[in-house]
Parts: sequence; C-alpha cells; structure tokens
Amino acid sequence: MSLFISIFIGGGIGALTRYILIEQINKSFVSSFPYGTLTVNVIGAFLIGLAWSYFAAKINISDNLKMFITIGFLGGFTTFSSFNVDIFELIQNGSILISILYIIGTFALTVGAFFLGMSLLRVA
Repeated sequence: MSLFISIFIGGGIGALTRYILIEQINKSFVSSFPYGTLTVNVIGAFLIGLAWSYFAAKINISDNLKMFITIGFLGGFTTFSSFNVDIFELIQNGSILISILYIIGTFALTVGAFFLGMSLLRVA
C-alpha cells in the first residue's frame, strides 16, 4: 500500500509544480503558443532521463522512492493531456502550421531531452 501512497503524493506534488510553472511561464510569454506546456514537458523528459540512468546505476534505492520520483512526481509534472488541448486550441484558432510545428518540436525536444539526461549520468 505504501507504494501507491508514494505515487499518489508524488503525482500531486508534480501536478501542482507543473501548474505553478506553466502559469509563471505563460505570464512571461504572452502568446497563443503554449510555451508553458512545452517547457514542462522538455524539463520533465530531461529529468526522467536523468532519473532512469541514475536508478539503473544505483541498486540500493527503494522502489517507493523510484516510483515517487518517476511515476509520481515526474508523471504528474509532465502532461500529455495539456499538450493535446494546446494542439486542439491552436487548430481551432486556425494555426494549423503552428500546431504541426508544435507537435514535431515537442516530440523532438522531449526525446532529445530524455536522451541528454540519460547520457549525462552515463558519462559521469
């Protein structure tokens, strides 16, 4: 049961952190482009890559801590659903090209950030 509680608490903290960060970024960049969602997803992918690599090298870390960080916090921090809403809103506003670039850019940046995070700890 404590594993579920770890994931639950981590997810709540991650979601709240995401909300605060997206709000702050969107206040800084007044635009119809979803800079906040893109930023949290890239940061989250990078941190998941770091965590993945770190946990692969460290055997003595509890499963509760691993799940709290990866599935809980980082799962709550990153957001695929907001990404989809952003795409829908861009298309609805007639920004078809921007929505396509956002999809491609998000995929490229998040995958790249994940691999960068993994590779940083593999070298260290």
